[in-house]
Amino acid sequence: MNDLHIELIHQLFGETDKINMLLWLQGGWAIDAKLNRITREHEDIDIAYPRDRTTDFLTLLHSLGGAIIEETNYGFLAQIQGILLDCEPCIRVGENYELESLLPGTCPLEPTGILGGKLLRCTSWEAILWDYFYYMEEMPQSAWRAKDFLSFALAKESFGETATQHLHNQFNALP
Repeated sequence: MNDLHIELIHQLFGETDKINMLLWLQGGWAIDAKLNRITREHEDIDIAYPRDRTTDFLTLLHSLGGAIIEETNYGFLAQIQGILLDCEPCIRVGENYELESLLPGTCPLEPTGILGGKLLRCTSWEAILWDYFYYMEEMPQSAWRAKDFLSFALAKESFGETATQHLHNQFNALP
């Protein structure tokens, strides 16, 4: 299944390049791309897209045979070729894009990962970890799956234990 995911990721990023639109991998695939290795089997592809290009992104998904299958409180779930895409918009802040309510730098303009030989934009380690902090609030770790522990450990190791603790303190200080 990972090979099919990588093919679709390449296709999505290739098509958005043609229309001068940015995309970012998030979650598990972002971790793998940032580490330049496949760490586990993936169930879905987490994508951040520019909110100001939503119409273009939806048109692209539909042109690839995709369909929106569920609206979420942060974006939507789509399906293309039987593969689930978990899509979240990012907002324009000056010349950059950021994930809403997160620290600056969450959606870097330059590629920060590589999958299957292709350079790809990925959300920052801070953004990836921030998602895990939310997950920890929503779900007790006793209910986490093995893949959740693995990916969280890889993100913490890559970002640094001290930096992760500092970031978690910032997260906990939010109202």
